[in-house]
Amino acid sequence: MTVRFIWGTSGSGLSEHAWATAESTGAAWVGNDAAAHISLLRPTVRQELAFGMEQQGVPREEMESRISAAVHLWGLEEITGQDPSALSTGQTRRVAVASALLRDPGSLVLDCPTDGLDAAAVDTLAATLVRFSRTVGDVTVYDRFATPLTALADEQFRLTDGHLVAAPAPRPEVPATVSATVPAPQGDAVLDCDLTVVNGAFTLRASLTAFAGQVTHLAGPNGSGKTTLMLAVAGLRPSEGRLHAPAVTGWAPTGMDAAFSRRTVARELEVGTDADHAEAALRWVGLERWRDVHPLDVPSAARRMVAVAAALVRGPELLLVDEPTVGLDAPGHGWLAGVLRRYAAGDYHRELGRDGVRPAVVWTCHDADFAAAVSDRSVTLAGSGRD
Repeated sequence: MTVRFIWGTSGSGLSEHAWATAESTGAAWVGNDAAAHISLLRPTVRQELAFGMEQQGVPREEMESRISAAVHLWGLEEITGQDPSALSTGQTRRVAVASALLRDPGSLVLDCPTDGLDAAAVDTLAATLVRFSRTVGDVTVYDRFATPLTALADEQFRLTDGHLVAAPAPRPEVPATVSATVPAPQGDAVLDCDLTVVNGAFTLRASLTAFAGQVTHLAGPNGSGKTTLMLAVAGLRPSEGRLHAPAVTGWAPTGMDAAFSRRTVARELEVGTDADHAEAALRWVGLERWRDVHPLDVPSAARRMVAVAAALVRGPELLLVDEPTVGLDAPGHGWLAGVLRRYAAGDYHRELGRDGVRPAVVWTCHDADFAAAVSDRSVTLAGSGRD
């Protein structure tokens, strides 16, 4: 029984190949959109975990035993009573993978399975895949670059032109020209907040400061409240407390596809602004080749950068970017790093003829090494709940 790691650049057909492999082998499959594996037919996480086993006719006592073990393994104790459609990105992926394994499959296919997972969840996933491959069956992992799961692989292949060629997966790299080896000079506080946010059963109390000219990494485990805090700062979720922030804030959510509403990339970038700003953002981010393409037809790495461009097109003095590495390939990581660093340095504002503006960037990312290479400073939310 083997572990195979198959990688490819954005647009290489990786997800389609993963789906075809699962169909041809009968393996349990969790795709890169983990939310698509939530049935929406059960009101709580615990009942969602039972759904697949119910269809298989697993006896109730055995089902409950399996669910309790999975809840403990994946650290889901605090969310078993929550709505599975309202979880964070990382929590949703944990539930999707746990649900697939609870159906007792003979083999497993996972597409970009570390997207959105914190370090603890990645460790749990790695240990689970080792145990599965040794005692149950084959595991095939698809991703766009080397991840901690690459070390588990007996074989590594690159998908190119529909064919598999033996080749090691590349690691994400940050070009030396944009790496934050020396923090940028700290300007005035663009964001200064101390907020309480109530979201159902979850209450977040957190403070955050972000400075002009710097990229601030907002860190924390799945469920700590990172997205909740960013939404509150952007005025998209009610909050109480102190909030000093610019009137115009740019927001790029993790779930980018649902945010697109226009037929071309150029038209998407015109939302809330004008054609001149849209063309400036196209040039500055490097998306010219996609200007007349529907956003959903753009490969995932470039599509992620479309979402970032849509957030910065108006030139906000505060840019909030939530888990933008989701969907990126190895070159895309360097592309993102350059955009975030140059934006904080005021380069886009110079493009707009607004010299002297140094905005602040706040972003989330679970890859600690990559985040450290891109960011000037890091702030950690240590609480639990839902983000």
